[in-house]
Amino acid sequence: MTGLIDAATGRPPVFMAVFFMMLTLLTGCSALQHKEIAGEPVALPIAPPTGPARHVVQQLTATWTDRQETLVCVLELDDRHIAMAGLTNEGLSLFNLSYDGHTLTSDKSPLLPDAVAPEFIIADLQLVYWPVAGLEKILPAGWRLEADPNGRILYHQDDKKAEVRYLSPDAAWPRDVELTNHQYHYRLDIKTLSYDVLPE
Repeated sequence: MTGLIDAATGRPPVFMAVFFMMLTLLTGCSALQHKEIAGEPVALPIAPPTGPARHVVQQLTATWTDRQETLVCVLELDDRHIAMAGLTNEGLSLFNLSYDGHTLTSDKSPLLPDAVAPEFIIADLQLVYWPVAGLEKILPAGWRLEADPNGRILYHQDDKKAEVRYLSPDAAWPRDVELTNHQYHYRLDIKTLSYDVLPE
């Protein structure tokens, strides 16, 4: 699997997968958070990597009641590894994350608020794109996920926490998606700029 940064240009390759949840500036941004310790949000375990090998580039726009933010994210994914990078629209790095199913490593730029962790971003991202069966295995007691070809709804008990709508349904990778987080009160609009399946 190639790296997230092109050695020649210092920028992420255009073909790499970008599908990061624009939850910057939001404390406790994961829809899958289920408890807090000393006031700090705790994310669920990350679901295992899943194939096929893909490179995706996406533009994400997050909207709150008082502001809107847009950024680009790059994801590199196969059944052994997840690599994700978040970037500003100007190409400045915000964070990098790597996960092999056992060990997670991440770093983030001072441009990214202290309260935001890449782990929360990948958790929300998985809510949109990961196979339902894989997500159900990591949901704690009391949580459930309902899904159909048009979207997904995440519940805690009977309380709707997050809702995903596929605006352009696609069995492999929906290109336009709207995620509404009822728990933390934001909407995320995801537009896929490029999607490439790589030979195994």
